[in-house]
Amino acid sequence: MEALVYTKDDKEYETIKDVLETEAELIDVYRETTEQQSSFAHEYDIVVVALGGAQGMELVLEYSRRFYDTRLIWITDDSYFAGTAIRHHIYDFIQRPYDRGTIEGSIKSAVKDCPNRYRWNNRASAK
Repeated sequence: MEALVYTKDDKEYETIKDVLETEAELIDVYRETTEQQSSFAHEYDIVVVALGGAQGMELVLEYSRRFYDTRLIWITDDSYFAGTAIRHHIYDFIQRPYDRGTIEGSIKSAVKDCPNRYRWNNRASAK
């Protein structure tokens, strides 16, 4: 499995990365910040966008448009965007502040629901 995390906050990234690695076997976690160019050349299994405002909204909408099977988790400060997340079938919407249990539940559910999970589980079992 592969996951991509968009966040400017180092502590938040480490928490999300730790949860992803705990909940999914054989997962590679990558990070991008807003200073880097967004890459849509590769489909990830899970994308966590922990950016607020229009910047976060643009990323999740573009990912949802391009990659139907990607499980998108959107973390933002603004509850206004919850309606946008629902209308565009974003996998999960988390409003800050959140606790570790919230992100754990969201990621656990996304991993279990990921269309590619059997391929990765079979690879892990073969080792």
